[in-house]
Amino acid sequence: LFYFNQFVIATCRQQAKFGTITTHSEKHFYRWSDPYPRTLNDLDHGSGSPSDQQRLVAGMMDRGNLLDLIRTFTLFTTNDKGQTVKIVGRYQQFRAVKLAVRRLLAGKTPRERSGIIWHTQGSGKSLTMMFMVREMYRHAALANWKVVFVTDRTQLEGQLNDTSRSIGFTVKVADSIKQLKELMRADTSDLVMAMIHKFREADLTEIFPQLNDSPRILVMTDEAHRSQYKMLGANLDKGIPNAAKIGYTGTPIDKTERVFGDYIDKYTMRQAIDDGVTLEIVYEGRTHNAEVADQAGMDQAFADVFSDYNLQERLEILGYGSRDAYLEAEPTIAAKAKDMVDHYLTHVFPNGYKAQVVASSREAAVGYKKYIDAALTAAVTELKKANPRGLDLAQLEKLHTDVVISGGHNDLPHLKAFADKSQHVRSIKSFKLGFGGKEDSVTGDMAILVVNNMLITGFDAPVEQVMYLDKVITSHNLLQAIARVNRVGGDTKDKGFVVDYVGVGHHLKRAIDAYDEREQKEIIDTLSFPEEELRDLQGIHAEIMELLKTHGLTDLTDHDAFFDLFYDEDVRFDYMQAFKKFTRCMNLVFPARQALDFMDDYNALSEINVLAARHFRDERLSMKGIPPKLRAITDRYLMSKSIDPTIEPISILDEDFEKNVGKRSRNKTKAAEVEHAIRHHLDVELDDDPDLQASFAEAMARIFQDFRDNWKKIYEELEKLRERI
Repeated sequence: LFYFNQFVIATCRQQAKFGTITTHSEKHFYRWSDPYPRTLNDLDHGSGSPSDQQRLVAGMMDRGNLLDLIRTFTLFTTNDKGQTVKIVGRYQQFRAVKLAVRRLLAGKTPRERSGIIWHTQGSGKSLTMMFMVREMYRHAALANWKVVFVTDRTQLEGQLNDTSRSIGFTVKVADSIKQLKELMRADTSDLVMAMIHKFREADLTEIFPQLNDSPRILVMTDEAHRSQYKMLGANLDKGIPNAAKIGYTGTPIDKTERVFGDYIDKYTMRQAIDDGVTLEIVYEGRTHNAEVADQAGMDQAFADVFSDYNLQERLEILGYGSRDAYLEAEPTIAAKAKDMVDHYLTHVFPNGYKAQVVASSREAAVGYKKYIDAALTAAVTELKKANPRGLDLAQLEKLHTDVVISGGHNDLPHLKAFADKSQHVRSIKSFKLGFGGKEDSVTGDMAILVVNNMLITGFDAPVEQVMYLDKVITSHNLLQAIARVNRVGGDTKDKGFVVDYVGVGHHLKRAIDAYDEREQKEIIDTLSFPEEELRDLQGIHAEIMELLKTHGLTDLTDHDAFFDLFYDEDVRFDYMQAFKKFTRCMNLVFPARQALDFMDDYNALSEINVLAARHFRDERLSMKGIPPKLRAITDRYLMSKSIDPTIEPISILDEDFEKNVGKRSRNKTKAAEVEHAIRHHLDVELDDDPDLQASFAEAMARIFQDFRDNWKKIYEELEKLRERI
């Protein structure tokens, strides 16, 4: 059955998502939001917006689209663990490829055939490029084109090789400008990859002659906004003047630099967040306050260090050198390192995620490792005395940190020690593994990586949830850097965090100002701030309380009343959705003191969830999806109420079952508990005897039909049926 399976659709009510047989996490089942080439107006959806189910059926189940998805937009790859993974293209990849190919076919001039594909960070741009090649070579008019990739990602080279084999081509890699020119001159239809990071900087300034005037050439540039591509781009314009050019970018193109032409397709940050493909980023400014705590002492230290300079020279030093000197000062780094560790241990580590520190210099990066290690050691010592949040001390004691920096010819030993490329590979591999993970001889204990220029862009680690910024980064680089934390990770990674220690907020505003007004809004909508998270928590708390109040429930200790209410599956579903949002907001705000105002209600609702999960045999109400950071609190509360959340519901065959049900105060509640216990037993224990299963199910249906709303009688008859079972 699964050998022939093309993809999997999971649907419930109006929701629908798709995945493949290798999709093992709910977060990697995706929506199909756009039924392209149809529009939302083509769907019969009444007065509201079409549901996810309608969109997916119209988009994926359309006969033409379905065949295209199977033939062109399905591929196999290998994940970080060496496992084979089946991938089916997402709607934005499908749409972008179709629109781009249409432009190549219809355009009369190179400009008309060119354009920009803006697909936000983490949305699979490299796969879109793969699908583009496949689609082109299945069109007779495009099958003999030369396709040139301009990139600095070695990962793309491997993916291209896999794709090219599937369509009968070989990728020709140009490691130098000379090789690139030779491949451009050749009048052949092939795949050429220009690995720009391998080119010598001096060669990039060399002016190209005309190499090939064929119009059957497509240049696809990965991360098209990068400044180092500009000279090469100008040379390609001259060398292959009739080529079409498609630029791929994860951040919108500056309004002054649209050298590729208009947008072919947009998949914005907001859309990616709504689809669950990337996460919102919580930005928190923490400009360091230690600078004013002992201003006199700092002034004296400055005077001591620069005592041989006159006043004018000291003023010049203050004007031009003081920022770097300050950011590299040991007291500054020590204070910030402690603050980072405090934030990490309260907000990020409890849920099993990792951190990156961006330091102002290589010198500062090495200093950060020293003081972060010291702060972690001190934290472990204190937590052994008292561990109120229930942190995993065994894992905490195994945590590692490392520095990943480039090397220089004249580096001192303390810098050279962290420039070893083989060690970088091991540290990055360890960092990408989850805590407790192991691959080959590498364990997943690397928790914090400290960098200067490396790993700021193009580094994809879903396990990273927080970036501590202590370096001034501007423009596109800033937008790309903060996107390191927005990758979807495990089930408890709801958002990414950027904690800013140097005040890059105004640089963020300046970077955003470079775009058109509409694009500015797209970027701003993906960022949130701690005060907004608190407002969201207040809002969802009010929403869930209003939901209960609407159904007459104001006493959170009246468990039987909840059970009666949850007998209605629609109400139970609405409650579960609201509680899920409540949990998500609590996870983001806790352990900030403002979250404590909501903890009593959260604990009470957690108790209701555990008891209702047993009552209805409904695992969706269980605490299994609660983030560890909150579980440490709720579990302690539940145990204080003599409720062990790990204990399974009592079986109907257990001699204590009747006694347990008898504790209920209402006949409806008793009947419901027996009913759901019987249904669970039939589903689990009798699934290998469908005839017996059906006979008991029919008997139960007759009881409800014969004694409608007479809950006392229903309870009595269900008890008789239970005894027969």
